[in-house]
Amino acid sequence: MYELEETDLTQEAYRQLLDRLFDICDTVSFAVLPKKMMGQTQTLHSLLQELEPYLREVVHMNGTRTNSFDSHISVPNYYYCTCPASKQVIMRAADILFRWQQPSLPEDLSFLRKGEEYFVTNAHEGYAMLFAEDKHLLELGGTKWSRID
Repeated sequence: MYELEETDLTQEAYRQLLDRLFDICDTVSFAVLPKKMMGQTQTLHSLLQELEPYLREVVHMNGTRTNSFDSHISVPNYYYCTCPASKQVIMRAADILFRWQQPSLPEDLSFLRKGEEYFVTNAHEGYAMLFAEDKHLLELGGTKWSRID
């Protein structure tokens, strides 16, 4: 497993990172926290509408892929297919990885491959995790990965 901190990813590398993740993963995911917790903007709602055609499912959990909350808090986690059209929407939404946080955007942009976590973020905490030995991502210029066990 590898960690990428907010300061270890350049803006240029962000686009290449997303290109790779959309190529290799089959699902992109994020969560929308309850309005009373984090607020929500029209930008967030517009993004959800734009991605609607690519929605696979919404799963209510007591957190996001990287955070757990009290059991009485229900958080919708959205799962979308990765395709050129959904990629375009995601790429337009933010110019850096760690902008994926409310109130403007959903929380914790993540990618899955065959139902397994491949890459997840915790934008508020300023880190991302890679769960695979992806040589392409690990050697991507503009990134500095740390191996953690």
